[in-house]
Amino acid sequence: MNQFKNYGMTDYFVVNGGAIAPFIDAVSRNSSVKYYCFNHEQAAAMAAEGYYRASGKVAIVLITSGPGVQNILNGVCGCWYDSIPALFISGQVNTSDSLSSISARPRQVGFQETEVESMFSTCTLYTKKIRNLADVDMEFSKALNLLLHEKRKGPVLIDFPVNLQMTRKDVHISRVIDSVDFDCVPDLTGVIHASKRPIVIIGHGARNASVVDWLRMPCVTSWGGVDVIPHCHPMWLGSLGVYGDRIANFAIQNADLLIILGSRLDTRQTGGKLKAFSRFSKKIMVDIDIEEIHKTEQRGIHIDYPLNTPVQNFISKNPLHEGWNEWLSVIQTWKDKFGREPTRTGEIYSILEKIQLPEECVIIPDTGATLVWALQTIRLGPKHRLFSSFANSSMGYSLPSAIGAAISKPVPVICIIGDGGIQMNIQELATLKNFNLPVSVFIVNNAGYGIMKQFQDNYLGSRYSASAEQELFGKRLDFTKIAQAYGLETSDLPIVSETGPIVHEIRIDPDQKIYPKLEFGNSLENMSPLLPDMHSHMIVDPMPIVQRSGWISQEELDKCDRHQSDSSSGENQEEINH
Repeated sequence: MNQFKNYGMTDYFVVNGGAIAPFIDAVSRNSSVKYYCFNHEQAAAMAAEGYYRASGKVAIVLITSGPGVQNILNGVCGCWYDSIPALFISGQVNTSDSLSSISARPRQVGFQETEVESMFSTCTLYTKKIRNLADVDMEFSKALNLLLHEKRKGPVLIDFPVNLQMTRKDVHISRVIDSVDFDCVPDLTGVIHASKRPIVIIGHGARNASVVDWLRMPCVTSWGGVDVIPHCHPMWLGSLGVYGDRIANFAIQNADLLIILGSRLDTRQTGGKLKAFSRFSKKIMVDIDIEEIHKTEQRGIHIDYPLNTPVQNFISKNPLHEGWNEWLSVIQTWKDKFGREPTRTGEIYSILEKIQLPEECVIIPDTGATLVWALQTIRLGPKHRLFSSFANSSMGYSLPSAIGAAISKPVPVICIIGDGGIQMNIQELATLKNFNLPVSVFIVNNAGYGIMKQFQDNYLGSRYSASAEQELFGKRLDFTKIAQAYGLETSDLPIVSETGPIVHEIRIDPDQKIYPKLEFGNSLENMSPLLPDMHSHMIVDPMPIVQRSGWISQEELDKCDRHQSDSSSGENQEEINH
């Protein structure tokens, strides 16, 4: 433990069990570290993600064998897909009782034994079972060096047999200096300043770069990069994508140059019709993971300048100067006409707008409709952090993640979660009360799975199977009473506590929709509901609008693509060729 402490790792998130009990016992007797008891292993893993996101510090998660380690898979995947470091240590059965001790291959030898290495090998930087005492130093050293020095972050897992935990031994971790070399960064200022309509896409990978000081042109953010730049910045247009801001998407589609900084261009950003994504722009993509660039190319978005380097390297090599006044003037015209999104109506938008954010705080929306409403409504200042389980998008993530964030950083934390999501980790209300953390929990009660019901409206004939309250809960639950049963303070007012936990239940219309939204088969400029006169403001030719109910097959999309290609104007075809 003292070795972990040398790397700033002093907080342990634990759920006890027989195979990890010796390790937790040792932690409990070490006065220089702290441990926090969670009520579900999944929650402990998700809390470790929130802990790192809020503070930049790494937490250690201790869980037992079998169902204990199985339960963290969801949280480990969240860390993996969003590039979050965390150290997981799972207890394992005695080495003499394990499958590796015999040549026969039964399903299991020891009680609660699970093959951890194969289960977690695809969602960690390193997973290893320690097989003998001599390997303890080496395996922990390998894991920690990858955890701390790998260019793209992620979790690691050590599977630690209980009999080896019981052996008194000091762990000595050898440090390896990170020596990753990146390709030389070219000077692309000529390409950038030759553009007339550039847009910067700021993703999660730009978090540690000085983007705000560098920025001289319009930008949009991905969900992962939503808090990288304060929303009062004059160059910020909003978030792009399927549930993004209409003007941000409009700017992307009319751009002649995209500078993509640390964003993997997920289909939630591009829309499902990849060939229609910013089709008249040259593209500079900067990413520390070359496979993300290869993926983008192979899926149909051509990258003219692929740069495998940290974002900071790129912006240091390519300083921006003032310019693009004509382009900024066009964007201002769009803001004046369409800036206040007219389709965002309903009680949830007005309630979220009324939340008074402290000057510094962490906001963690859950998933589904709750996440989208929060991202569409909340405007962030320089000292605000907002994140969720963006790539894995686990229901129930935000409550344990908020607990982890509050443990790591002494600022108010705001958890915004739906009535469906809270049920996934509702037991952690006890953890919240136990540690008296300054977490304000806003439970959006819309009597079911709102985003699924809207999906069913669009594609499945409004048949709300397994998404409405009658089938999910039997009746609309009273979360105020549930919170009070856990001993938590509740309030009817949307206030943020800076001292201890508080729960607010927000009851809204079960039919509340998410708007605007890109319906499947359409390109980003054609968000629904369509606004009159929108296409007249397009600088390039807009894609045709796909209007139909029900699912759209890939064959139908391809047919639409061929039709659009055949009808392209000569002027824009020349631009494409150029």
